[in-house]
Amino acid sequence: MIIFCNTLNTGMSVVPTVSFDTFFAFDDVLTSDFQRINIQGDISYIIRDYEKVAGMIDFSYTSESGYEGKKVEAKQVMGKRITNLAKTSDSKFVNARDVKAVIHAQEKLAAFLSEEMTSNEAIKELGLEVVTVSILAVSPSMETQKALESATREQILQQQDNAIYKRRNAAIEQERIVKENELNTEIKVAEKEHENQMLRQKNALEEVELKSKLRKEQADTKAYANEVVLKALESVDKEVLLAILLSGMDSKTLIAKAFNSLAENTDKIGNLNVSPDLLETLTSSDVATSK
Repeated sequence: MIIFCNTLNTGMSVVPTVSFDTFFAFDDVLTSDFQRINIQGDISYIIRDYEKVAGMIDFSYTSESGYEGKKVEAKQVMGKRITNLAKTSDSKFVNARDVKAVIHAQEKLAAFLSEEMTSNEAIKELGLEVVTVSILAVSPSMETQKALESATREQILQQQDNAIYKRRNAAIEQERIVKENELNTEIKVAEKEHENQMLRQKNALEEVELKSKLRKEQADTKAYANEVVLKALESVDKEVLLAILLSGMDSKTLIAKAFNSLAENTDKIGNLNVSPDLLETLTSSDVATSK
Protein backbone atom coordinates (compact mmCIF):
# COMPACT_ATOMS: atom_id res chain seq x y z
CA MET A 1 0.00 0.00 0.00
CA ILE A 2 1.33 3.44 -0.98
CA ILE A 3 0.42 6.55 1.05
CA PHE A 4 0.98 10.05 -0.23
CA CYS A 5 1.06 13.03 2.10
CA ASN A 6 2.28 16.59 2.25
CA THR A 7 5.05 16.80 4.83
CA LEU A 8 4.52 20.58 5.13
CA ASN A 9 1.12 20.26 6.80
CA THR A 10 0.90 16.53 7.72
CA GLY A 11 2.62 14.68 10.58
CA MET A 12 3.09 10.91 10.61
CA SER A 13 4.31 8.56 13.31
CA VAL A 14 5.48 5.01 12.65
CA VAL A 15 5.29 2.79 15.76
CA PRO A 16 7.10 -0.58 15.53
CA THR A 17 5.23 -3.74 16.39
CA VAL A 18 8.23 -5.84 17.36
CA SER A 19 9.20 -6.67 20.95
CA PHE A 20 12.01 -4.84 22.71
CA ASP A 21 14.61 -6.01 25.20
CA THR A 22 16.17 -3.79 27.78
CA PHE A 23 19.07 -4.84 30.00
CA PHE A 24 19.47 -3.44 33.50
CA ALA A 25 22.20 -3.52 36.15
CA PHE A 26 21.68 -2.03 39.61
CA ASP A 27 24.63 -1.85 42.00
CA ASP A 28 23.33 0.47 44.71
CA VAL A 29 20.36 -1.47 46.12
CA LEU A 30 20.64 -1.92 49.91
CA THR A 31 19.54 -4.95 51.90
CA SER A 32 17.92 -4.78 55.33
CA ASP A 33 21.38 -5.15 56.92
CA PHE A 34 22.71 -2.27 54.80
CA GLN A 35 24.75 -4.26 52.30
CA ARG A 36 24.97 -3.27 48.64
CA ILE A 37 23.64 -5.78 46.15
CA ASN A 38 24.34 -5.98 42.40
CA ILE A 39 21.34 -7.07 40.34
CA GLN A 40 21.50 -7.78 36.63
CA GLY A 41 18.55 -8.74 34.49
CA ASP A 42 16.62 -8.36 31.26
CA ILE A 43 13.05 -7.27 30.50
CA SER A 44 11.18 -7.96 27.27
CA TYR A 45 8.20 -5.74 26.40
CA ILE A 46 5.98 -4.78 23.49
CA ILE A 47 3.91 -1.76 22.50
CA ARG A 48 0.30 -2.58 23.32
CA ASP A 49 -1.42 0.80 22.77
CA TYR A 50 0.08 2.55 19.75
CA GLU A 51 -1.86 5.76 20.18
CA LYS A 52 -0.67 6.23 23.79
CA VAL A 53 2.93 5.54 22.83
CA ALA A 54 2.79 7.85 19.84
CA GLY A 55 1.37 10.60 22.03
CA MET A 56 4.18 10.32 24.63
CA ILE A 57 7.21 9.25 22.65
CA ASP A 58 8.45 10.72 19.38
CA PHE A 59 8.05 8.18 16.61
CA SER A 60 7.55 10.86 13.94
CA TYR A 61 8.53 9.87 10.47
CA THR A 62 9.98 12.45 8.10
CA SER A 63 12.45 10.38 6.16
CA GLU A 64 13.86 6.90 6.32
CA SER A 65 17.29 8.04 7.47
CA GLY A 66 15.84 10.36 10.09
CA TYR A 67 13.37 7.73 11.36
CA GLU A 68 16.10 5.28 12.35
CA GLY A 69 17.56 7.81 14.72
CA LYS A 70 14.06 8.55 16.14
CA LYS A 71 13.46 4.87 16.72
CA VAL A 72 16.74 4.44 18.62
CA GLU A 73 15.93 7.44 20.82
CA ALA A 74 12.40 6.15 21.44
CA LYS A 75 13.72 2.75 22.45
CA GLN A 76 16.13 4.37 24.90
CA VAL A 77 13.30 6.39 26.43
CA MET A 78 11.03 3.37 26.84
CA GLY A 79 13.88 1.26 28.19
CA LYS A 80 14.81 3.96 30.71
CA ARG A 81 11.29 4.18 32.03
CA ILE A 82 11.01 0.38 32.24
CA THR A 83 14.30 0.03 34.13
CA ASN A 84 13.43 2.86 36.54
CA LEU A 85 10.23 1.08 37.48
CA ALA A 86 12.11 -2.22 37.73
CA LYS A 87 14.61 -0.65 40.14
CA THR A 88 11.78 0.52 42.36
CA SER A 89 10.37 -3.01 42.53
CA ASP A 90 13.81 -4.55 43.07
CA SER A 91 14.46 -2.17 45.96
CA LYS A 92 11.14 -3.10 47.56
CA PHE A 93 12.11 -6.77 47.46
CA VAL A 94 15.74 -6.36 48.54
CA ASN A 95 15.16 -3.82 51.32
CA ALA A 96 12.98 -6.32 53.20
CA ARG A 97 15.69 -9.05 53.35
CA ASP A 98 19.24 -9.44 54.60
CA VAL A 99 22.13 -10.01 52.23
CA LYS A 100 22.22 -13.81 52.59
CA ALA A 101 18.51 -14.13 51.95
CA VAL A 102 18.71 -11.94 48.84
CA ILE A 103 21.62 -13.89 47.38
CA HIS A 104 19.66 -17.14 47.67
CA ALA A 105 16.37 -15.65 46.39
CA GLN A 106 17.17 -15.06 42.72
CA GLU A 107 14.17 -17.02 41.45
CA LYS A 108 11.85 -15.40 44.00
CA LEU A 109 13.11 -11.97 42.92
CA ALA A 110 12.42 -12.77 39.27
CA ALA A 111 8.87 -13.91 40.07
CA PHE A 112 8.25 -10.86 42.26
CA LEU A 113 9.61 -8.44 39.64
CA SER A 114 7.59 -10.09 36.88
CA GLU A 115 4.36 -9.73 38.85
CA GLU A 116 5.16 -6.13 39.74
CA MET A 117 6.01 -5.14 36.18
CA THR A 118 3.07 -6.85 34.48
CA SER A 119 0.59 -5.20 36.84
CA ASN A 120 2.27 -1.77 36.98
CA GLU A 121 -0.20 0.94 36.04
CA ALA A 122 2.55 3.37 34.98
CA ILE A 123 3.71 0.92 32.32
CA LYS A 124 0.15 0.50 31.08
CA GLU A 125 -0.25 4.29 30.88
CA LEU A 126 2.77 4.33 28.59
CA GLY A 127 0.97 1.92 26.28
CA LEU A 128 3.52 -0.80 26.98
CA GLU A 129 3.21 -4.37 28.23
CA VAL A 130 5.95 -6.39 29.91
CA VAL A 131 6.26 -9.89 28.45
CA THR A 132 9.08 -11.55 30.39
CA VAL A 133 11.45 -10.68 33.23
CA SER A 134 14.74 -12.47 33.77
CA ILE A 135 17.21 -12.06 36.65
CA LEU A 136 20.67 -12.92 35.38
CA ALA A 137 22.71 -12.37 38.55
CA VAL A 138 22.39 -11.33 42.18
CA SER A 139 25.69 -10.71 43.95
CA PRO A 140 26.99 -8.66 46.87
CA SER A 141 29.77 -6.10 46.67
CA MET A 142 33.35 -7.36 46.62
CA GLU A 143 33.95 -6.48 50.28
CA THR A 144 30.72 -8.14 51.38
CA GLN A 145 31.45 -11.20 49.27
CA LYS A 146 34.89 -11.61 50.88
CA ALA A 147 33.36 -11.25 54.32
CA LEU A 148 30.69 -13.83 53.49
CA GLU A 149 33.28 -16.19 52.06
CA SER A 150 35.38 -15.83 55.20
CA ALA A 151 32.38 -16.42 57.45
CA THR A 152 31.29 -19.40 55.37
CA ARG A 153 34.81 -20.82 55.46
CA GLU A 154 34.89 -20.49 59.23
CA GLN A 155 31.48 -22.12 59.47
CA ILE A 156 32.61 -25.03 57.30
CA LEU A 157 35.75 -25.47 59.40
CA GLN A 158 33.63 -25.34 62.55
CA GLN A 159 31.29 -27.97 61.12
CA GLN A 160 34.29 -30.16 60.28
CA ASP A 161 35.63 -29.74 63.81
CA ASN A 162 32.22 -30.58 65.23
CA ALA A 163 32.02 -33.65 63.01
CA ILE A 164 35.48 -34.80 64.16
CA TYR A 165 34.54 -34.10 67.78
CA LYS A 166 31.31 -36.07 67.42
CA ARG A 167 33.13 -39.00 65.79
CA ARG A 168 35.71 -39.04 68.57
CA ASN A 169 33.01 -38.85 71.23
CA ALA A 170 31.12 -41.64 69.48
CA ALA A 171 34.28 -43.79 69.41
CA ILE A 172 34.97 -43.06 73.09
CA GLU A 173 31.37 -43.84 74.01
CA GLN A 174 31.49 -47.06 72.01
CA GLU A 175 34.73 -48.06 73.72
CA ARG A 176 33.19 -47.24 77.10
CA ILE A 177 30.17 -49.40 76.31
CA VAL A 178 32.42 -52.30 75.24
CA LYS A 179 34.52 -52.03 78.42
CA GLU A 180 31.39 -51.72 80.54
CA ASN A 181 29.95 -54.84 78.92
CA GLU A 182 33.23 -56.69 79.48
CA LEU A 183 33.27 -55.59 83.12
CA ASN A 184 29.65 -56.63 83.59
CA THR A 185 30.49 -60.00 82.05
CA GLU A 186 33.45 -60.43 84.37
CA ILE A 187 31.29 -59.47 87.35
CA LYS A 188 28.62 -61.97 86.35
CA VAL A 189 31.25 -64.70 85.87
CA ALA A 190 32.76 -63.88 89.28
CA GLU A 191 29.33 -63.89 90.91
CA LYS A 192 28.51 -67.23 89.27
CA GLU A 193 31.85 -68.68 90.40
CA HIS A 194 31.21 -67.39 93.91
CA GLU A 195 27.77 -68.98 93.90
CA ASN A 196 29.24 -72.28 92.70
CA GLN A 197 31.97 -72.09 95.34
CA MET A 198 29.42 -71.39 98.09
CA LEU A 199 27.30 -74.27 96.78
CA ARG A 200 30.32 -76.60 96.81
CA GLN A 201 31.22 -75.51 100.34
CA LYS A 202 27.65 -76.03 101.42
CA ASN A 203 27.52 -79.48 99.86
CA ALA A 204 30.88 -80.35 101.43
CA LEU A 205 29.67 -79.13 104.83
CA GLU A 206 26.47 -81.11 104.50
CA GLU A 207 28.48 -84.18 103.49
CA VAL A 208 30.78 -83.75 106.50
CA GLU A 209 27.78 -83.31 108.80
CA LEU A 210 26.12 -86.38 107.30
CA LYS A 211 29.27 -88.50 107.71
CA SER A 212 29.68 -87.21 111.26
CA LYS A 213 26.07 -88.06 112.00
CA LEU A 214 26.51 -91.55 110.55
CA ARG A 215 29.71 -92.11 112.53
CA LYS A 216 27.95 -90.92 115.69
CA GLU A 217 25.01 -93.22 115.04
CA GLN A 218 27.38 -96.13 114.41
CA ALA A 219 29.33 -95.30 117.57
CA ASP A 220 26.12 -95.02 119.60
CA THR A 221 24.96 -98.35 118.22
CA LYS A 222 28.25 -100.04 119.02
CA ALA A 223 28.29 -98.51 122.50
CA TYR A 224 24.77 -99.69 123.12
CA ALA A 225 25.67 -103.14 121.83
CA ASN A 226 28.64 -103.35 124.14
CA GLU A 227 26.45 -102.15 127.00
CA VAL A 228 23.95 -104.90 126.29
CA VAL A 229 26.65 -107.53 126.10
CA LEU A 230 28.20 -106.34 129.32
CA LYS A 231 24.83 -106.27 131.00
CA ALA A 232 24.16 -109.80 129.79
CA LEU A 233 27.51 -110.97 131.04
CA GLU A 234 26.87 -109.55 134.50
CA SER A 235 24.52 -112.41 135.26
CA VAL A 236 26.93 -115.09 134.07
CA ASP A 237 28.84 -116.83 136.79
CA LYS A 238 32.41 -115.66 136.93
CA GLU A 239 33.76 -119.18 136.99
CA VAL A 240 31.73 -120.09 133.93
CA LEU A 241 32.81 -116.95 132.11
CA LEU A 242 36.44 -117.65 132.93
CA ALA A 243 36.14 -121.21 131.74
CA ILE A 244 34.60 -120.06 128.51
CA LEU A 245 37.34 -117.54 127.86
CA LEU A 246 40.06 -120.07 128.63
CA SER A 247 38.50 -122.59 126.28
CA GLY A 248 39.05 -120.17 123.37
CA MET A 249 35.37 -119.70 122.59
CA ASP A 250 34.82 -117.13 119.84
CA SER A 251 32.85 -113.94 120.34
CA LYS A 252 29.71 -115.13 118.62
CA THR A 253 29.56 -118.25 120.78
CA LEU A 254 30.27 -116.13 123.82
CA ILE A 255 27.43 -113.76 122.94
CA ALA A 256 25.13 -116.73 122.43
CA LYS A 257 26.06 -118.08 125.83
CA ALA A 258 25.45 -114.67 127.33
CA PHE A 259 21.99 -114.45 125.85
CA ASN A 260 21.27 -118.01 127.05
CA SER A 261 22.24 -116.93 130.52
CA LEU A 262 19.97 -113.91 130.21
CA ALA A 263 17.13 -116.18 129.32
CA GLU A 264 17.72 -118.27 132.41
CA ASN A 265 17.86 -115.24 134.68
CA THR A 266 15.04 -113.10 133.31
CA ASP A 267 13.63 -112.66 136.78
CA LYS A 268 16.77 -110.87 137.85
CA ILE A 269 17.31 -108.60 134.84
CA GLY A 270 14.08 -106.71 134.52
CA ASN A 271 13.41 -105.11 131.10
CA LEU A 272 15.87 -105.53 128.21
CA ASN A 273 15.02 -104.36 124.68
CA VAL A 274 17.01 -105.87 121.81
CA SER A 275 16.19 -104.46 118.35
CA PRO A 276 16.91 -106.21 115.05
CA ASP A 277 19.59 -103.57 114.34
CA LEU A 278 21.26 -104.39 117.63
CA LEU A 279 21.23 -108.10 116.86
CA GLU A 280 22.74 -107.42 113.46
CA THR A 281 25.46 -105.32 115.10
CA LEU A 282 26.20 -107.96 117.75
CA THR A 283 26.53 -110.67 115.16
CA SER A 284 28.42 -108.66 112.56
CA SER A 285 32.01 -109.39 111.65
CA ASP A 286 33.05 -106.03 113.14
CA VAL A 287 31.91 -107.10 116.62
CA ALA A 288 33.52 -110.49 116.18
CA THR A 289 36.75 -108.90 115.13
CA SER A 290 36.72 -106.39 117.95
CA LYS A 291 36.14 -109.13 120.43
